[in-house]
Parts: sequence; C-alpha cells; structure tokens
Amino acid sequence: MTAARRLKDNYPTSMISIIIPAFNEERRIRSSLEKLSSFLKTREEKYETIVVDDASTDNTKKVAEDFKKKIPNLRIIRLDKSPYAGKGLAVNTGALAARGDIVIFTDADFSTPINQIDKLLNKLKEGYDIAIGSRALDRSLVKTRQNPLRELMGRIFNILVRALVIRGIVDTQCGFKAFKMPPSKSLFEQEKIFDFGFDVEILYLARKNNLKIAEVPVIWFNNPVSKVHPIIDSYRMFADLIKIRLYYSNKEGSLGDKFFYLIYHYRTFWRFSVVGTSNTVVDYGLFYILTRMAHLDALTANPISVEIAIIWSFIWNNLWTFSERKVDKPLFNRFFIFNFVSIGALMLSQIGLLLLNKYVGVYDLLAKALTIPIVLLFNYFLNSRWTFRDTAKGRALWYIYTGLILALLLFYLTLTY
Repeated sequence: MTAARRLKDNYPTSMISIIIPAFNEERRIRSSLEKLSSFLKTREEKYETIVVDDASTDNTKKVAEDFKKKIPNLRIIRLDKSPYAGKGLAVNTGALAARGDIVIFTDADFSTPINQIDKLLNKLKEGYDIAIGSRALDRSLVKTRQNPLRELMGRIFNILVRALVIRGIVDTQCGFKAFKMPPSKSLFEQEKIFDFGFDVEILYLARKNNLKIAEVPVIWFNNPVSKVHPIIDSYRMFADLIKIRLYYSNKEGSLGDKFFYLIYHYRTFWRFSVVGTSNTVVDYGLFYILTRMAHLDALTANPISVEIAIIWSFIWNNLWTFSERKVDKPLFNRFFIFNFVSIGALMLSQIGLLLLNKYVGVYDLLAKALTIPIVLLFNYFLNSRWTFRDTAKGRALWYIYTGLILALLLFYLTLTY
C-alpha cells in the first residue's frame, strides 16, 4: 500500500487545496508547475491548485494558464493593485477561495520541494490543526543557504517574534504551511496584515484560538533571486510585529498588553498629541521670531503664530489623526469648524498668557508653555466630537460647543477691556 493510500485511509478528505502566491514569477513558476504536474500524477487524493497572481506586471498569469490541461482543477486568480498588496493578501485570497478541507500554501519557486507535503499532512493526520515547515529545527536539511546578511535578518526577526508576539516557534517565515480549513478558516477571515508579518499574525491567532500547531523540519533550497531589501523590509517586518501587538492588545492582559491597548485604542488622541507637538514647534518658533526678531509684543505676536500653526495642524489631523473616521462634512466646513474651535483654544491661550504674564509676572515664553496642555485637551475634545465626528456617532452638540467658545471670547474681552 502506498504512503498516499495510507494517508488517505487514515485521514479522509474530499480535497486538498494548494495555494501558490505569485508576483512577477514568469521565470520561476513554469519549472514549479512542471514539478507539481508530475507530483500530482503520483497522488491518489483529490487536489486543486490555485495560483494567485498578485498584480504581476509580467506574464505570470499566462504561464500559469498554460498548465490548465496538465494540472487538474487548476485555477488562476488575478489580483489588482491594492494598498494591501503583498504575499499575505495573495495567500489570504487563495485560502478563502479554496474548496479543500486542507489548504497548503507554498512559495512559487518551490524552495521547499513539493514532495515534502506528506510531512505536513502526516501531522494533520496526527491531530494537529496546522503544520508548518521549518528551516531551523534541522539545519542539515537547508541544502542551499541564504547569504549571511539575510540569514542574520531572519534570526533577529525570529527573536523579535518570540519576544513580542508568539513563543515556541523557531521559524514562522518558511513559506510551506498546511491548515485544516474548518477550524482555520476564521484565521484568514480575521487577518489584518498582508505584508511580511502575515504568517506571524495567522499563527498568533491560531494560538489565541487554541489550535494545535506542529513545526516540521523540511528540506529547503534558498533561491538567490531575492525581492527582500535588507533595510526597508527589516523595518516593515518589525512594524508588522508592533501592529499585531496593537491590533490584538488586551486591557485585562499582561503589563505589555495593557501598554499596547492604551496606545492602540486611544490612538487618535496620541496622534493628535503628536500633531500638537509639531504644531507647538511651529507656533513657538514663529512666536519667538515675531517677538524677538520682529519686535512685536506678545499679545500681537501670539494670534499670528497660532493661526499659522492652526493651518498646519488642520492639514495633518485631516490626513492622519482622524483618517479612519467616516466624516460627512465637506473639507471647507471642516476647516471652518476647526478654525472656530481654534478661536476657543486661542482665547484659552490668550487668557492664560494674560493672567500669568501680565498679572502674575511669569516670563512670557514660560507662561505660553504653561497654557499648552490645557489648549491641547480643549482642541482634542472639541475637534474629536465636532470637526471630525464620525457619522456613526450621530450629530454633534454644536450649539453647546459654540456657546463655550463664545463664552471664552467674552471672558477674554472682559479681561482686556
């Protein structure tokens, strides 16, 4: 009895889906599909193959289509250019389109030979939900090594993976993984990261859902044609790990979880604070120039520096801070309300500056600095709930906010006159 027959008897399945993500693989995918065609002729299980063309600009799709007569149940899915473009999106698309009870994805160059597939299937047969190929468990199986820099990058990345995200897996990045789809489908449905960190996110979600993961040593040949940039992509890899911790942080978890929860779930405030910091630099710098170089008095220079900083702040808050919100106000309306809110903030700043500098005698630069935290909180509160209010939150209490700003203006005029 063949190994394939024994596997089929012990682990009955209607179909196994093989996903091959491909971006500009015209030169390499022909050889891989030839090998796959020969391999599938030796198998008794039913297979489908899905090549996901990740918006290639070469003839990847055409080369794959040439194999439709050689490979049974071959499908080619073409992705358009997307801001989420990356190998992770191609794998995700293929996995969710698959009809098989088991989904296996493999690199287009077959760095791990397709005949290693039984190592993964046997682990699923033993009761694991996910089986992943590993180059680190038995390095004698790495037949062609990466260059020293890429190997060092890989090891550092895995140290960071284990420190920040998921422990107990020594190679999360090998492009050869198998999933039982009934329990694993939800992992792909929840996926948010489609760049280098997609493997780590999937495995993190699997652990979170108590799925059993087996790591299996596999043969691996490094392909010298690398699309990984040692500096830019190292940054992107690290950023993906931070995103995973942020997206799935838990306020009831560890101290680290609570920290990431605080950062992520209050991200609009932290973004607003970052913009506010840059806004303060603009404001403070102009205030210094106008008072020290142009010799304007503080109460005249302050409105000028504040208004320039307001324009700066609106641009960045509109493009970044509140970019995730659905705001139905036209841009001009937002800018008008933002300026009106800033009048209230200016009144707070002027009142504080007047009281501290003129009446208490605090040095003007220090007096202005002391008003900054109050102005920041005032600005965030009103802009978050009025200027950039999400349509899902309903209508803003504009009349209350308008009354507050007018009251501050009246109070300031009372103090000055």
